[in-house]
Amino acid sequence: MKKNVRFFLDVLLEVFSSKKKNKKFCSTKGLWNDYFAMAEQSMDTQWDKMIWPVIKDFNFETVLELAPGAGRNTEKLAQVSRIIHAVDLNEYALEKLRKRFENQAVNCSMYFYKNEGSDLNMIKDCSITFIYCWDAAVHFDKGVLRDYIKEFSRVLKVNGTGFVHHSNLGKLAKSDISLNPGLRSNMTKELFKKYCKRNGLEIINQIDIPWGKNTDCISVFRKMAICRK
Repeated sequence: MKKNVRFFLDVLLEVFSSKKKNKKFCSTKGLWNDYFAMAEQSMDTQWDKMIWPVIKDFNFETVLELAPGAGRNTEKLAQVSRIIHAVDLNEYALEKLRKRFENQAVNCSMYFYKNEGSDLNMIKDCSITFIYCWDAAVHFDKGVLRDYIKEFSRVLKVNGTGFVHHSNLGKLAKSDISLNPGLRSNMTKELFKKYCKRNGLEIINQIDIPWGKNTDCISVFRKMAICRK
């Protein structure tokens, strides 16, 4: 009996430690600077060929963008959205995001928030029509995404949809993501589907992305349950 309790406690400690280390790494100041600059060059192609064909029929009335970074995705979303709530753990990235849009005329309302790395406490229940996260959740520990998916269910309106690009590296991932190809995390498409089902979200589609050495997945989902306010 004592061995079983000890094993359970060890598992809890490992999960907590993994999430904590992951959040600390992802919030490092200036970590993504070089990547932000490089990724800008491929944003148009990725949006036109991989993203927009999947999301074009969704409702962009009130959008939650998770981990927007320096805003290359936000700029695309701003062209089709009425309201954008941009949430990021990395304050340095949010500074770059605010600076990008402070003198730029956009046709939507934009709000920027710093969170604790796996919560959406600043977003009201049943208020979001579309959740978007591209090229960021690939670095999120599975425990972090489990917490976010629970929050997705809370903040989405009925029939609200989500589009999340995440890792599918799974058990091949080391606990220190800096040692993994493309800084990919221990998430899998099966776990994403499991967490969605647990929280009343229906998977619409899962699209595998063999991205160089990285094995990623786009999970597209919808909230079917009734909102209870």
